[in-house]
Amino acid sequence: MSEILLSAKHLKKYYQISSSTLFSSHANRGIVKAVDDITLDIPRGKTLSLVGESGCGKSTLGRTLINLIDPTEGEVLFNGKNIYAFNAQEEKAFRKAVSIIFQDPYASLNPRMKVRDLIGEPLLTHGMKAKKERYERVNELMKITGLKAEYANRYPHQFSGGQRQRIGIARALALNPSLIVCDEAVSALDVSIQAQILNLLKQLQRDFNLTYLFISHDLSVVRYVSDEVYVMYLGQIVEAGTPKALFEKPIHPYTQFLINAVPIADPSIRDREKMILEGDLPSAINPPSGCRFRTRCPYATEICANSCPKLITQGERKFACHHPLM
Repeated sequence: MSEILLSAKHLKKYYQISSSTLFSSHANRGIVKAVDDITLDIPRGKTLSLVGESGCGKSTLGRTLINLIDPTEGEVLFNGKNIYAFNAQEEKAFRKAVSIIFQDPYASLNPRMKVRDLIGEPLLTHGMKAKKERYERVNELMKITGLKAEYANRYPHQFSGGQRQRIGIARALALNPSLIVCDEAVSALDVSIQAQILNLLKQLQRDFNLTYLFISHDLSVVRYVSDEVYVMYLGQIVEAGTPKALFEKPIHPYTQFLINAVPIADPSIRDREKMILEGDLPSAINPPSGCRFRTRCPYATEICANSCPKLITQGERKFACHHPLM
């Protein structure tokens, strides 16, 4: 068993919505259960991926796991210690040990700052006041991430999307973190550039024993980078397992629909008939009773409306479904 770097136990994040914005008369109106009772472990040096449609709570979960968002309930353990009970010194150490790479390389970089200052900002924030020392570290980070040293005095608008994301990665590495949250880190990039960034992330993981929480809606990307995949739907985990097991034999119908939606490159099998997910994601303010996926599931029965399935474990697989595909 790998050492567990970060562990979440019964984590919840609920948002209270102003009644003036609501049109529902249901009793549970006004509460969005963005993250609803999630338990997971991220082993050190591995990549755990969260996948699901937009609005399912992936980014909220990622931010709650690193204490950028306060939870409603539950706890997160980092190296065995509850991050929500840290004192000031422990909190500072935790901030150095975790980092995040954002989705949009155009919006996540200050356009008024030069590259050397963007990458060096975390170093300055955490006490590296000497310019010479700071810029030496910046040059090292630029080399590691494939950026030329002469780019240090340029501004973000002078770079391509892939280069900007490399700047974001260099900044995320500045304080030698143990855990990096990659929040849709390649979704804004062209496919060929995506491959370069993913290969860079994998190389950095090998070189520095990094642990990744990889958030994405792209199953092709997730299959390439992950050691374990968690599938989310409306704030809940519906299935989890290794990429090989998940893609070859999905257990939850939602996972099967996500896999069916992945484009097929081989023209000889592209026309095979497959079921495609229909309907829109239900309202997070007023989700369906019982299983939240039941309104879009062709296998739903009465029990699905009356009872929310529990996440159960069978071997290395986890799933929450009354009618598993097995």
